[in-house]
Amino acid sequence: MSTEPAALLERATAIVTAQLNELRDLYHAALHQHEDIRRRVQQLSRQLDEAVIQERFARERGMSTVAATARVNQIRAEHAAAAATEAELRRAMRQLDQLIRQIEMSSTTLTRNAEGVAADPWVQALRAQIIKGREEERIRLAREVHDGPAQVLANALMGVEVCQNLLQEQHLDRLGSILSQLGDSVREGLREVRSFIADLRPGKLEEQGLVAALHEYIRRYRDTVSNAVHFEADPLPRLPAEAEIVLYRIVQEALQNARKHARGAPVRVTLTARNGQLQLIIRDEGPGFDLREVSRRAGRESWGLTSMRERAELIGAQLTVTTRHGAGTEVYVKMPLPTAR
Repeated sequence: MSTEPAALLERATAIVTAQLNELRDLYHAALHQHEDIRRRVQQLSRQLDEAVIQERFARERGMSTVAATARVNQIRAEHAAAAATEAELRRAMRQLDQLIRQIEMSSTTLTRNAEGVAADPWVQALRAQIIKGREEERIRLAREVHDGPAQVLANALMGVEVCQNLLQEQHLDRLGSILSQLGDSVREGLREVRSFIADLRPGKLEEQGLVAALHEYIRRYRDTVSNAVHFEADPLPRLPAEAEIVLYRIVQEALQNARKHARGAPVRVTLTARNGQLQLIIRDEGPGFDLREVSRRAGRESWGLTSMRERAELIGAQLTVTTRHGAGTEVYVKMPLPTAR
């Protein structure tokens, strides 16, 4: 075996490439499996909605609901088991994907560009994280559409089918009640779609700046979650567009984390501009958590914290998270204000 530097690097590259190919094959196999399970979860979700409506319909008509209730319970148990499997597989895929990207980042030290300078693994890592962040955002949006507007539309469709059955059986006395429920459901779906669009492209951010956009988002958040959120902000100059959207997304992410983990505790959001520094603080009074334990895991929670930190770094800001059990959680962002021209 040759010990020449070029030969050593060539052999090392071949070993890494072979291992990467095996890991990628494993990831793609898991991806296909995940897609099958995801479709199964969606199918069971539709079946559960149908079974619930059938049970309710039987109860309203004074019929026996024993069989319908048993079917609801069976489908609900199958749905819960499939959803748990899907979540566990998604978590494993995320860990595998991160492992692949870490190896790819490290392997760049074996390659050289045209000038003979080793490729910068941190540049490669940043690009990979940006791509990963976009993919995570797509997954999150798909999940929100499925859990929100898609479910409303599915329920509305089944309600229409119930109305058609009532018409055929001449049970006109029930039509008014069902149609009223359908109207409420469709109005709720429309509200969710409008809120969804506003979150995707906050119009006030471009038109009126960060403070106005956050006022609007926090107002909608309070209305939706029924959670106490207090917002205070100093008058701010217009920031670069990329800085405003990143800070806006950090507030979104932090409030969604508070919604999931702070158990309805009050949240305070403050935005100050002093001594040439912009400071953003999102603090909840929830139970807090062990940050070191979260950092050791590669699950969704740690990715959320990493995503916020990397977004901040892209605009030259520093983000820190302070928390402990029983003491709430604080997300703190600091960045220099742009100098006036």
